[in-house]
Amino acid sequence: MKQWFRSLVASVSGGDVVTWPAVLAAVLVGTASCLVGPNRGDIRVDVAMASMAAFLFGVLLAFTIVRTRERLALVQNLVAKGNSSLFSIHQMMAVFGDADRRRIRDLVDGHLTDQIDYRLVDYYLAMPSLLALIDAVYALDPVGPRQEAVYKEMVALCISMNIDRSLIEAATGQALSAIEWSGLLLLLLLLVGLIAVLPGGTVLGALVVGVLTGTLVTFMILLRKLDRLRWHERVTIWEPTARLFRSMGRDPYVPRDVIESGRFRPTGGVRVVDHPDPYPLRATKIVKAEDLGSGAGPASEAAWSARAVAPAE
Repeated sequence: MKQWFRSLVASVSGGDVVTWPAVLAAVLVGTASCLVGPNRGDIRVDVAMASMAAFLFGVLLAFTIVRTRERLALVQNLVAKGNSSLFSIHQMMAVFGDADRRRIRDLVDGHLTDQIDYRLVDYYLAMPSLLALIDAVYALDPVGPRQEAVYKEMVALCISMNIDRSLIEAATGQALSAIEWSGLLLLLLLLVGLIAVLPGGTVLGALVVGVLTGTLVTFMILLRKLDRLRWHERVTIWEPTARLFRSMGRDPYVPRDVIESGRFRPTGGVRVVDHPDPYPLRATKIVKAEDLGSGAGPASEAAWSARAVAPAE
């Protein structure tokens, strides 16, 4: 029960659920509006205060949504560019020997799994695996003009990835502060409290107030998802990353809580990871290869689809 409640609170605070919090808020405020009835102050004063609160809240919310949307688009573009560079490195390793090719592919896979283990807002925690990959690319010993030409392109990609990493860290560090969230929530509560008393106890007015409240709560949840970089994450993060894994001959790597919460539901062979310890502890993670149904694309290597890794070092 305690774990379920904790999971529920995390889902609500993280913006993973939208419908029932908005509906619940609408019902509560609509009911409160009916109960208050005509027991209110001067209607002119209430309308004036509600108008000022609505103006301030609307301006602040619109500005914040635009700001967080631009930040999200920047981060998603940089992550997509980084994943494209990783796949290019994997492909260009075809001109090198089998041992080097396997080693680089393992490092690419390790960096991708590191990125998934940590939240996007904590992208810097995946830096060690990226540096290990870059160092391994730099340490390659090309032989012949073909390998030398490819090696130069790979070095350029590594330099670009290092620059993009710094830009991602700078962008993800610009989340809304506690003061900004507090100001928005206080204005929201003030606005909802003011509009709840305006209908004077009429049923139609209570319905309108309930709908307005549900809409405002929905906007706040949208803002939360934007701030946590989870808006449209399935089509911009999870699905492209899953395709990247399969292009390298590996099963996609997906946390179990992401699957169970409905944020992304892969099919086919998948490496499902469980994290027994609280975030950001990942040393004891347990990775199991599972078959979640057909239609996921090319099959992965038998060595990966047949084993479970527990715990990871």
